[in-house]
Amino acid sequence: MVLEEVYICRHGFRLSWETSVWKSPTGIPRDPPLSSHGVDQAKELAAFLKRELGVSSAQDAKAKGIVLLSSPLYRCVQTATPTAEALGLPIFIEPGLAEWYLPVRRGLHPELANASFLKRYFPLVDDTPSSSSASPAAPHDPWAPLLTPPRTGESIRAVHARCAALSSALVSALEARGAKKVVVFSHAATVIALSRAFARDVPPELLRGVEAGQVEPLGEWRDEERLSVGAATCSVSKFVNARGNKEDEGEVEWTREWDGRTDFMERGEERRWDFTFVEEIEEDGLLDGKEVSATASDNYKELPTAAPKETVQNEAREAGKL
Repeated sequence: MVLEEVYICRHGFRLSWETSVWKSPTGIPRDPPLSSHGVDQAKELAAFLKRELGVSSAQDAKAKGIVLLSSPLYRCVQTATPTAEALGLPIFIEPGLAEWYLPVRRGLHPELANASFLKRYFPLVDDTPSSSSASPAAPHDPWAPLLTPPRTGESIRAVHARCAALSSALVSALEARGAKKVVVFSHAATVIALSRAFARDVPPELLRGVEAGQVEPLGEWRDEERLSVGAATCSVSKFVNARGNKEDEGEVEWTREWDGRTDFMERGEERRWDFTFVEEIEEDGLLDGKEVSATASDNYKELPTAAPKETVQNEAREAGKL
């Protein structure tokens, strides 16, 4: 079976962007939930995807061979949930879609949650153990994770290498189970690198020899020479198999049909991100369970694309503070 379409979505607006006072629902460091505005965005994204995929029921979604995959970070699964509800599909957890963290100088980045842990918070997460059976899998059989980022962090080149490997593994795994369309929910850097992988924008020789935890001078990566990718909150890019539904031999080529669409959301594009926001910092990671420092690229509240002031007021109102 040929995988025909790939939809790459970024998570919605994070609560940590609106207030410094927040608590991780999972207890995992650097794992904030969505704000109420982010939840609204996720619902708008779900309605848009349901229309675009032409799904009328859960049976229809399964018949169309649609699969949902999410990063294991809370905000991504939270973003995926309205879409899963709208389509009547399970959410599969793929650690290869996780957040990008810079290389650590000491300590380690947070360990990722697994599907069984996340199911406590999100009932639509599928945590059924995958079978080792040699028989062909159906689209919604249990998912076996494909790739896990190193807890030592990644350079910019390394996250692109990760996504290049993930894109190939995803296509193989999904086609082996007869999936026709996949919707993935991830993070800005991963969305960009994965989109570039499907577009074949980064030369393979540039990604060879990348080692986990490698420290790379950021100035050596000329991001302006790469494919520009829209990565705003709840944006969605669409890639279409250039060979259609023909099972031709040879490597698959993909055509980018949409780049970071946000026109379906009431407030349009917000918090668009790219690698130019990244600044080299001395340390990044965790030490004895405590934050050593946050990535500099995460602190950009004053950008014109930041949340409107009324969003913060809405959060306070819902918490009974206004």
